[in-house]
Amino acid sequence: MNLFFLFFYPIFILFLTILSLNILINFLNNKSFLDIPQQRSNHTKPKPKCAGIIIVPIIIVSIFFFIYFDLIRPEPWKYVCYFALVLFVTSFLDDIYNLPSSLRLFIQIFSIILTLQFFDSDIYNFTEQIFSKVSWFNNKESIHILIKILLVFMWLWITNLFNFMDGIDGISASQTITFSIGIILLNLNSVLFLELKYIGLIFFSSILGFLYWNQPPAKIFLGDCGSIPLGFLIGGICTLSLLNFNNFIPILILLLYYILDSSLTLINRIFKKKNIFKAHSEHYYQKKVRNGFSHKRVLSVITIVNSFLLLFALSYVKYKLPVLICSILIVLSLLFWLSKKKT
Repeated sequence: MNLFFLFFYPIFILFLTILSLNILINFLNNKSFLDIPQQRSNHTKPKPKCAGIIIVPIIIVSIFFFIYFDLIRPEPWKYVCYFALVLFVTSFLDDIYNLPSSLRLFIQIFSIILTLQFFDSDIYNFTEQIFSKVSWFNNKESIHILIKILLVFMWLWITNLFNFMDGIDGISASQTITFSIGIILLNLNSVLFLELKYIGLIFFSSILGFLYWNQPPAKIFLGDCGSIPLGFLIGGICTLSLLNFNNFIPILILLLYYILDSSLTLINRIFKKKNIFKAHSEHYYQKKVRNGFSHKRVLSVITIVNSFLLLFALSYVKYKLPVLICSILIVLSLLFWLSKKKT
């Protein structure tokens, strides 16, 4: 039975995703439901979007399938999946009708706040541990509220990372695959929750199937209905890891390129007094493509750096500070290369 869940089911998901997306691509092309290039776009030809229509249901149904067989805990994962579905529907409507950013942001924040209610015991235990270390501050309730606020912002940021960064062929697929491999291997080292091994396998298999069609030159894009729920689910992993003091830093190392590219771009736009809610093409990877480098070349370099981050994440338990410094330096080096113009 264990072989089925660890090997045969992931292969089933892989081929199901590939075949389903092939059908979806043909359908969307026939219906002319395409992402039309705009001034800020990094592609030049209209192509189908909304691969999330296939990928997100496969991931969520698979998680419930594993919950049924007691391989993944019902709480909090079934609630994380419920609200991922809410964001899936909202984002799908956004892909079609371009919903106001304020409405999308409100639904995201509301979904995260409600989902965190099912993390209450974890948040309480986390608060107790923080309170015991902050001897100079004796208001436990204030610490509890502050932690919840910070968790909302962290989860919201991670949710949107995958939307902000999904701007060239293969980038979010590549990031998710290295992240999935990371949490699987961290689990093999017995430093993560056992259930994350199965969630990692679900992510890996489904997104590998997506990468088959999304590798340069992409045949279909993820769309908001894919990137937002995917980021939300990964945000759930990060939140659970933080609250249980369970290798939160290695998980952040796996996401470090996405975090720094998005965060530094946001800070830069704030300093320039630009509208941070308006879509743009100022991320480092986007600048590189606009400077004449191919999607394939940029993706290859980012994937190499993410592979190093994977190794660093696995090494963090033994070499904490040196690994963290090396991780930051290699990502900063990547951002420097991405910012350089083609000579």
